[in-house]
Amino acid sequence: MQAWKYDIKKLFRYKLMLKSDLFFYIILVALTLNFKMNLAGSANEWLFVNFQNDSEGLVVGRLIYSERYGVLSHAGFLGRIAPVPAGKDYFWYQYEAYNDPCDFDRYEAYYSQPAFQAFIYGVLCRTTGLNGYPALDFFKWLVSISTALVFTLFIKWVQRRWGWATALFTLLTVCFSQWLTVFGRNIFWVLGSFYLPFVAALWYLQKYEQSAKHPMRAAFWLMFSAMLLKCLLTGFEFISASLVMSVTPWVFYAVVNEWRWKAFLKRISVASAGVVAAVVAALAELALQLSFVKGSIGEGVGYLLFSFGKRSYGGTAGFGSYDAGVVESINSNLGNVLLSYWNGLAFNLSHWFDFPLWKLLSQFTFGFCILLFAMVTYIVFSSKTIRQFPAFHRQQLALAAMTWVSILAPLSWFVIFKGHAYAHTHMDHIVWDMPFMLLGAALTGSTGWFLIRKLGIKS
Repeated sequence: MQAWKYDIKKLFRYKLMLKSDLFFYIILVALTLNFKMNLAGSANEWLFVNFQNDSEGLVVGRLIYSERYGVLSHAGFLGRIAPVPAGKDYFWYQYEAYNDPCDFDRYEAYYSQPAFQAFIYGVLCRTTGLNGYPALDFFKWLVSISTALVFTLFIKWVQRRWGWATALFTLLTVCFSQWLTVFGRNIFWVLGSFYLPFVAALWYLQKYEQSAKHPMRAAFWLMFSAMLLKCLLTGFEFISASLVMSVTPWVFYAVVNEWRWKAFLKRISVASAGVVAAVVAALAELALQLSFVKGSIGEGVGYLLFSFGKRSYGGTAGFGSYDAGVVESINSNLGNVLLSYWNGLAFNLSHWFDFPLWKLLSQFTFGFCILLFAMVTYIVFSSKTIRQFPAFHRQQLALAAMTWVSILAPLSWFVIFKGHAYAHTHMDHIVWDMPFMLLGAALTGSTGWFLIRKLGIKS
């Protein structure tokens, strides 16, 4: 009889495992198709097709240069070929020239990141023989899959903690986010790399949740490796948001498992040391890389300081001068910058409708979402129904804490890199999803579904 009961339990666990694996692969395929083909239609077609072709053109220009001179030529830096024939768009011409090779006189390099993503693409081209538009399409599929994999791992973590309904709600918010959709396949941005340290931390802490001791050395090297890979692939784009995002999981597990302050500070300090060490290592690598084209390590460091000032508050006289547009962004008003991102559209489905009222109702600003998450947080703290279930209540408090700590990630970018945020309102909204919007969706979905079930049972 005991053996029979054991077999039934084992079979039940096996069925749950199969369902979980099936869920994982369905989500992976759905997200891949959405990132690659705008399957959910969250972005209007013009935006989806044309988004960030200027940045992506840097990779395409690099592929042209690598094809002629080798993947390590000009220290592997991204760039664009020139001159551009009269009547041709400067950015789109890079694509045309890659698909239909032509002569060029100079290479206008971009020195702000190590360009490891382009190195990988170049090696793949040499080993597979791919080039032109087929190669670019292949790389877009590759980036879409990698981005989908990272987001699927996040959604699977949500499913493990809160169940299927919350996971599906979170999935829908990802699919209907115009910003995640348009970034998701871009071969310059490689969006999944930004979330890799965050997702790696979630699953590391999940693994050791029931353990009295957390292996500190493993935590350090995990965070170091994940953040270093991000920096090598995409440089220091949105770096402050990435750094804050990477350590927010420690807040969740500290609250849900009621860690002592000493244990929490020790563990998050080790994780923080790991990601900071990775950034320092990446900066050293980039300075060395720059020395091959600038002449010395000192010149490389000088360019990095110049580049930092360009994106923040200036102050790098002696290493170069800024043009009028950059000076304007440096001198911009921080309050106005923050207001523009408060009013930015988190979800914009207005292209689905013709009727003006429906167009209006299908747009949701980030400010609206922040207020919504604040209301849900108030419900978590004040609801007598939720407090009747201590384990769930504790988990919701932990999720709320992680959500509101994570808002520091986008705010850090808007404040520290005010110059960049001022000049790039066409794309910097993505930092709201690192990971504040994702966590807010999980908080809203899990709280709402819990109350629907409990209040439904009572009625």
